[in-house]
Amino acid sequence: MMTNPILSNYIVIPVLAVLLVGVLVMVLRRHDKVWCKVLSVVRVTLILGLAFVINLRPSVKRYNAEIELKNIDVLFVVDTTISMWAEDYDGNKKRMDGVQETCDYILEELAGSNFSLIRFDNRSQILAPFTQDARSVSDAFSTIKQPDTYYARGSSLNTPYEEMKEMLISSSKKEERKTVVFFISDGEITDDSQLQSYAELEQYIDGGAVLGFGTKQGGKMEANNGYSRKYIQDPGTSEDAISALNEENLQKIAKDLQVEYMNIRSPEEVGALLDSIKSGSSIRMEEAEMITYEDITWILGIFGAALLIWELISIVWQRKL
Repeated sequence: MMTNPILSNYIVIPVLAVLLVGVLVMVLRRHDKVWCKVLSVVRVTLILGLAFVINLRPSVKRYNAEIELKNIDVLFVVDTTISMWAEDYDGNKKRMDGVQETCDYILEELAGSNFSLIRFDNRSQILAPFTQDARSVSDAFSTIKQPDTYYARGSSLNTPYEEMKEMLISSSKKEERKTVVFFISDGEITDDSQLQSYAELEQYIDGGAVLGFGTKQGGKMEANNGYSRKYIQDPGTSEDAISALNEENLQKIAKDLQVEYMNIRSPEEVGALLDSIKSGSSIRMEEAEMITYEDITWILGIFGAALLIWELISIVWQRKL
């Protein structure tokens, strides 16, 4: 069983504990028969216990599930340089928060495809080879952390080229499959390198997009050097450093790959593109020897609703807790 809490247990447990203690005090002060007090405590304890479990969002494993498979290989290439933590996505959110939201949206909409993930900053790394296990790819995204300020050595959009080529050639060798690429970056180059051409890779790609995150006005970046939580300073001005979206570089990569360029402000902006990708794919149902996870929160919610109805009836009829 896996859990994916809605709220941190550090918040939920103290709140539920306070509620439970409050109920116990109220019940003990009442002049009721012992069995009535016990019944009240049991009801409320069950409700709070279910609230705790529902917050955990438990999922159970399913083996050899029948799944809908698409003939699509989806490759994410994600810029994880420090500028991707600039705070100018959808207001003042970090760009990487938007990347996570958008990629999760793509994973959900293209469920049944094969997915792969490459990240790059000072170096490029294949975090996940092509797999049908979308959850493992989503988990790989969650391992991406902001680089240490002292580790960062400037940004280059050439870094992931060889790993991209390796994964695209691997996908192209599969029969009757379409290869879709999402190149995700803010387009900044800060190491004085010249952007190389990606045109050679176009022959291996059937669709996708270059997704730009950030704004031309730019955003500040919080320092992450192990002890300081201040904003990164521009050494030339001693003011807060600003990272701005460079659409020119991203549009050049999009032109080389013959895909669309999009500046993303919300995940739903890629919806029309995903619909187009799905309409051009073939689908088959298959009994797959793999592990999937089924969210059972809704089942617990039914029991929780039943207990709340029971409690409401008790209050109405007895005019007490």
